[in-house]
Amino acid sequence: MNNNGIHRKKDSARIVWDSKPRRAPNPKDIEFQTAEVVIPNPETAGQLPMSFRDTLIGEEELDKQKMNRLIWGDNLLAMQALLNQGYEGKINLIYIDPPFDSKADYSHKIKLGETEFTKEPSVIERLAYKDTWAGGTDSYLDMLYPRLQLMKRLLAPDGSIYVHLDWHVGHYVKVMMDEIFGKDNFRNEIVWHYPSMSVTKSFFPRKHDTIFRYVRSNERAYFNPESEFAREKYAEGTIERSKYPAGFNSDEAEYLKRDTKLSDDVWTIGHVKSSKELVNYDTQKPQKLLLRMIDSSSKEGDLVADFFSGSGTTIAVAEKFNRRWIGCELGKVGIQVARGRLVEQKSKPFLVENIGNYQREMIYLGGVRIYEMQKIILKLYGAEPMANRKDLGVRLPAPRHQNYFVYAIRCDNDSIYIGQTADLSRRWQEHCEGKARWTAAHKPIEIIHHEEFATRAEAEERERWLKTGFGRKWIKRELKAGRLKSWNQSMARRAGQNIDGIPAPQAGRELVYCGYPDRAVAAHKVEDLAIEATTLDGAGYKRLVILAWDYEYNYDELLQTRLRPGYGGRARKASDIKTEIISRQIPPDIYEYLKQAKSKEDIERLSDKVKFLEKPYLKLKKPEVKGNSVTIGIEKYVLYDFPLGSGKKADEDREALLHLVKDNFAILIDYWAVDWDYDGLTFKSQWQDLRGLGRKTKVVTTKKEHTFEKTGKYMIAVRVVDIFGNDATATIDIKI
Repeated sequence: MNNNGIHRKKDSARIVWDSKPRRAPNPKDIEFQTAEVVIPNPETAGQLPMSFRDTLIGEEELDKQKMNRLIWGDNLLAMQALLNQGYEGKINLIYIDPPFDSKADYSHKIKLGETEFTKEPSVIERLAYKDTWAGGTDSYLDMLYPRLQLMKRLLAPDGSIYVHLDWHVGHYVKVMMDEIFGKDNFRNEIVWHYPSMSVTKSFFPRKHDTIFRYVRSNERAYFNPESEFAREKYAEGTIERSKYPAGFNSDEAEYLKRDTKLSDDVWTIGHVKSSKELVNYDTQKPQKLLLRMIDSSSKEGDLVADFFSGSGTTIAVAEKFNRRWIGCELGKVGIQVARGRLVEQKSKPFLVENIGNYQREMIYLGGVRIYEMQKIILKLYGAEPMANRKDLGVRLPAPRHQNYFVYAIRCDNDSIYIGQTADLSRRWQEHCEGKARWTAAHKPIEIIHHEEFATRAEAEERERWLKTGFGRKWIKRELKAGRLKSWNQSMARRAGQNIDGIPAPQAGRELVYCGYPDRAVAAHKVEDLAIEATTLDGAGYKRLVILAWDYEYNYDELLQTRLRPGYGGRARKASDIKTEIISRQIPPDIYEYLKQAKSKEDIERLSDKVKFLEKPYLKLKKPEVKGNSVTIGIEKYVLYDFPLGSGKKADEDREALLHLVKDNFAILIDYWAVDWDYDGLTFKSQWQDLRGLGRKTKVVTTKKEHTFEKTGKYMIAVRVVDIFGNDATATIDIKI
């Protein structure tokens, strides 16, 4: 009670910022999709946890909760999904190393031969990191606060959490963790000291990070002070003095009889320098650092998680020392590096998963901004957005000659509608849906006049005049006199229309879908769009173009599976989906273009600069079957462009890379894997060849022989992942 007689609360201090979330996030019914089951060592294939195993996987589903899991996607959604799947209170140790440098660009260095290239982060990564720091420290705290709340729920009663930060935000997060985990559950502020040469003039060299350790329960927390990795030798002076124990009390004297002591909270461990450990990943942490935390705060068989797993050091160490693990990473490069490390150390089988259904969660961007982005991107591709579908647009084929049309259309009430080709497409859509006030849906569109121009400016000028009172009077007078330019089949073809002014499918019009920037496009979504495209707008569309910020892991294989007749027990014929599907990538530098696209003129100016490239092309060699053996190979792998950004340096790198791959496409491949008996559902990496990590890189082989134990028919699936994170899949059928 203070001097005014008011009772004061104890430990009521909290960190406060304007945008602090008021509610803790809840579990969500979000599924994980299995991209692949990775089997680094075929001898461990029998360790797959399942109830039925006639073949490698059989007909029963994997018990995912008994498997180690590498998850690609946003960790907030991943943790919400894990909570919903029964992981609450099940994780014994969590370590996270969230991004804490607002100036980091999260690009990745790739070395091919003697040449080094810089891979730009994907758009999803770029938007996430930009949003993390958009509002300065407030935005960072917005990102971390709900994630720490979820981690507390996932942590087991005897569990510990280690949060790795530095001077940028450590002091804010310490107060935040006091609030979330409780001040009494704080255990250590560990100083990781990494000495190295540094020259500064205005401040002392910054040579340490801070790691906060909290526990879930003050009474039950597990900690092993006898862990050999948490102990260190005494200094020589202490050992000498221990020979004369008169200066020590009895407990100290007994303790000094041992060779080692429990490490204090200042850990001097150097950065990764060993070529054996180095994987050329900027934020890679030394295994010794993680091993000290994992071995002292968990037991063999315990579950360890890292939700900002980066290059996978945490899960690699957990695997090596017989812990179960979950890793989650937003960047594809991190997933590839972590996967490669686990394969190289011959780990037990593990899953690579996507976050399947994002439930329309707008994590990083507000809905309005997303819709605006989609609209602009559709226009940059040359498609006119649909009035009632923000993510869909219609792209008319480019005319044989670069020409621009202005139309006059007679409406039901004898009034005249005037517009250009894009306007006509939009009006046709409204007309089909019965939403147009200017004509009835049951009547054909009547084009009474058209004019063709060589430039857009001329067409727009003529359109403006025709819309004036003088222009409308001229049209009516010329119509009455029969002097307007008639509409015929020839002109319709030139304009990409049919004779009634309907966008003609045979003229090559495209239905264009623009994905959401906070999620990867999934195969099931494309399947639904392809089915819808066959009948949309009455006439349907013969071509569906997907513009994706990113595709789900193993997209090609999943899409092929879903488009197969009879998939999922459905009595669907192959002819039911007649639409051609083209999957294109939204380029990494699109974000910069979006900021410039403020007007119609800006979009027109930028549309020629933006390249929407097709996904990579993979062609397999014809299999060679001899007895029970088969040899398969990659005949061609084509990457249409490289995500190296823009500018002079990027252009030079692009030219250098083109020169390198001209005679050997395999230099682009990070790894390729084979499922020798693909079941059409889950890809099992039973064999793989990797480019390697750090200084141990090599060019992968492009052929592989395999001997089958039994005769019969087999479907072989091949999956290729390149150094930029693109993946392509192909299958071949053989008979042994």
